[in-house]
Amino acid sequence: MKIYRLIFLSMLMYTLSFGADAQRGAKLFDGEIPFKSGAVACVSCHNVNSASVVSGGTLAMDLSSMGGALAPTFSSVDAMSSNMMKQAYRGKMPTKEEIADIDAFITQAASNPGEGSGSHFAFYAVILAIILYALLSMLNRRKTLKQSVNQHIYDRQIKSSQREEK
Repeated sequence: MKIYRLIFLSMLMYTLSFGADAQRGAKLFDGEIPFKSGAVACVSCHNVNSASVVSGGTLAMDLSSMGGALAPTFSSVDAMSSNMMKQAYRGKMPTKEEIADIDAFITQAASNPGEGSGSHFAFYAVILAIILYALLSMLNRRKTLKQSVNQHIYDRQIKSSQREEK
């Protein structure tokens, strides 16, 4: 039942965002394209798990699964739940077109979860661990190939004891 609701909601949000540009929304979210009003880029506080944008802030909630729910938040400054967001956007509200573009981007990101830059973290961690292991093994090998610190003293003692025996 939940899957049908999710599919219906996704289709509804896609229909509502018809004409919106998800690529432009990604650039607005990331701050690559500034808002016409001079508002703060979303990425400074929020994160969306998408390959289109860099990993965002952790100050506010992750918007990866919030596709379609953005427009009501930006209906007015008073509708915003966070006081910090109210202060940041007071007098600098994004246009309806910008909101629709960002909403289209978030909807697209919600339909393709797990594509963000953090999804390859485990892979890179394993690669780094292998490289560190190889480097440390090489350093340890060099150390074990060398003679002990007192080897020359031992050799000298052996030579002197052999001379005394003769």
